[in-house]
Amino acid sequence: MTKRTASPAQLRVRAAFKVGQAFLAPLNGLIKKGYAETARRKRSLPAGLALGYTLQMAIKHEAQGPVVDPSLVRLSDGTLPGVYIPELRRYADRIELTHDNTNAGLFEADDRLILCAYQVEKGYAFVNEQIWQRREGKVVVLIPEGFQDDSFHVYLIVSNRNGSKCSRSVYFGYSTK
Repeated sequence: MTKRTASPAQLRVRAAFKVGQAFLAPLNGLIKKGYAETARRKRSLPAGLALGYTLQMAIKHEAQGPVVDPSLVRLSDGTLPGVYIPELRRYADRIELTHDNTNAGLFEADDRLILCAYQVEKGYAFVNEQIWQRREGKVVVLIPEGFQDDSFHVYLIVSNRNGSKCSRSVYFGYSTK
């Protein structure tokens, strides 16, 4: 059997696939939770849905090869509403997101907030360990000593109390010290 050589288009798609997978790999646990509702509905795998969205929407083809645009990546996809009037602040030891909780009565006030700080170049992410609820009006992710000089891409996900439903993730930008 002879080996076929890959066309330039096939090589470009393979490179984009590799870059997309590498970007999402450290966030796999969060993606499983964030896409669980959509995966059940579509009878698919959460990681496959996240990768498919990333390949379609977040990959930019540049001269040196494909690159992921973090602002276009979705870590979750669901039906819950997000937060209103969010404001992100970076401190030396934490990242804090506050939001307007006056409308929390219109939604489930005990919805959980998950703040993710992702350092792409070094391949690690932090999420809040403490449970923060919508009614509290804020969520904080602590940054351990030794990582406090790093910059992070920051995402927010809202889930219901048992984690079976999530909001669509929101990207809050690149947080520097």
